[in-house]
Amino acid sequence: MSVIYNTQYVDEKYLDILEPNLYYNSVLQPGITFTDKYDAQAGGIFIHKLGGGSGIVPTTPGSDFTDVIVADTLIQAVFNNNFKRSRKIYGVTAAAVAYNKAADEMAEALKEVSQGWQSSGVAAMVYEATDYGDTTAITSSNIKAYIIGMRKTLVEAKANPTYSIVSPDVFESYLTFVGTEYTPSVNDSVIQGRTVDFLGLKLIEANLTVQTDIKFYEYTGSLRSVDISGVAIIKGDAEAFSALNNFEAMRVKDSERFAGSLAQIEMNTAYRVTNATRILVKQNSGGITV
Repeated sequence: MSVIYNTQYVDEKYLDILEPNLYYNSVLQPGITFTDKYDAQAGGIFIHKLGGGSGIVPTTPGSDFTDVIVADTLIQAVFNNNFKRSRKIYGVTAAAVAYNKAADEMAEALKEVSQGWQSSGVAAMVYEATDYGDTTAITSSNIKAYIIGMRKTLVEAKANPTYSIVSPDVFESYLTFVGTEYTPSVNDSVIQGRTVDFLGLKLIEANLTVQTDIKFYEYTGSLRSVDISGVAIIKGDAEAFSALNNFEAMRVKDSERFAGSLAQIEMNTAYRVTNATRILVKQNSGGITV
């Protein structure tokens, strides 16, 4: 549509800067909220877990050993979650725009795949973790008590909690709390954005918890659909959740079907909570539906 100032036409221009699309923020961070130490070039893996954990009581000096055989267990993880996107780039279109269409289409494909990978991973974590068993609403007056209380439960179970993933509502309660109970080191950390240090742990805002239908394949091969909109807090130990990739690919390739190219991303992933007692999920009154 032509632009007219008074009775005269003025020039129009298409900018080479793109308006960004919106995506959920990344909450799965290696070493903080998950581990990838079990990565392997296989379609499925079994992780050995030795039996143990029983206390040893003292005996008198000079007594004999008591020999025991302790049963071990196997934890299975299967690389059965495949995420991929292929975006078409017609050569005639790329030649007629000012921006680098191939680069920008590739960047967008990566964001799309990453968002799906993050969402499915959090859904798998929630599905296989331990329910905290409390649906009290989180407010600015009780958030500190819940963060400390959930940490205490995990520590007493011999876990080493490293993070709290929280919904936007809970993060808002945190912001209100630090505004009413000023602590310099806490308030200064607010400027870091959606990941802050709070009571010695990473507090990570997860806006992806608004989703009501996230799909992932569990290790049994069953497709699960999870509503995580009832999640308030996920607190856990990074070593207890594995997000493993046995294949990752990024490419811009010429198409044989049309004059142009394809921007393609693919990731193949296994998700598994390897120790459910080391991850707690606190739900709202609405709960989590599967």
